Amino acid sequence: MRENAVTDELAVVAPELFVRDVDASIRFYVDALGFRVARTDPPGDAPHSFAVLTLGAAVFMLADEKLAGPEMRGRPEERRGRGIHVRVMVPDVDAMHQRVRTQGVRIVMPLGDRSYGLRDFIIEDPDGFGVRFAAPLG
Repeated sequence: MRENAVTDELAVVAPELFVRDVDASIRFYVDALGFRVARTDPPGDAPHSFAVLTLGAAVFMLADEKLAGPEMRGRPEERRGRGIHVRVMVPDVDAMHQRVRTQGVRIVMPLGDRSYGLRDFIIEDPDGFGVRFAAPLG
């Protein structure tokens, strides 16, 4: 599980998402979206408190919300990902769109060609974080 861990951990940008259940989030990102697990803490069997996931060059870190400082903890009824969309460039956005539809993932912005030069769509993860999958037009 650590074959590219050093490279993955040195990504220029790697959002760290504080989530309610790291293992549930791992399953969502791997099974529904096709991410790969680069590292988990602790290594081995669940429950995990931290994970590094990759999809192509994209790197996401998932951390148990209990690891967040008090200034970042919200009440359970608050949506954690409110106002946050993380863009992931993919080689075939239509194939990714088909994958998430097949998996029953909640799409919050439909697939379309945008005036800013991308074909993209946005999904919502189990904690309310938006993930925008995109590819250049043309």
